Amino acid sequence: MTIEKRKSRRTDISVEISIRQLGDNFVSGFSPESVEVHVIDISQDGIAFKSEHEFKLNSYYDTIITLANKESIATVIEIVRKGNEQDKYITYGCRFVGVSPEDRFKINVYQIVDEAEKNK
Repeated sequence: MTIEKRKSRRTDISVEISIRQLGDNFVSGFSPESVEVHVIDISQDGIAFKSEHEFKLNSYYDTIITLANKESIATVIEIVRKGNEQDKYITYGCRFVGVSPEDRFKINVYQIVDEAEKNK
C-alpha cells in the first residue's frame, strides 16, 4: 500500500494545452516556443500531463487550461515530478505557481460536477 502525498484530490481530465517556458530574461518574460501536451488529471494544486518532449525538473511554464465546462485557468506551472516513459510518452507532475482563489474555485466546481456525473 502506498501513502498518498498529495494535499488535494485529483480528477481525471483529457485536454490538450500549450505550455511556454518562462525565459531567463525577466523583462521579456517568455521564450518564443510553446509545446502541446496532454493533461491527464487536475487538482487544486496542480496537473499531470503526458508528452513526447523532455522537460527539466524545476522548470516553469506559462499556460492556459480550458476545462470541459469552458472555464479557463491562466497559470504558471512548475514541473516537480517526472515519471517513466511509456509508449514514447513521459508523464510529468506539476504544481501551480500563483494560482488565484477564483481559479481554485473553478477547479473545485469542475471536480464536484465531474464527480456528480460519474455517480449518476
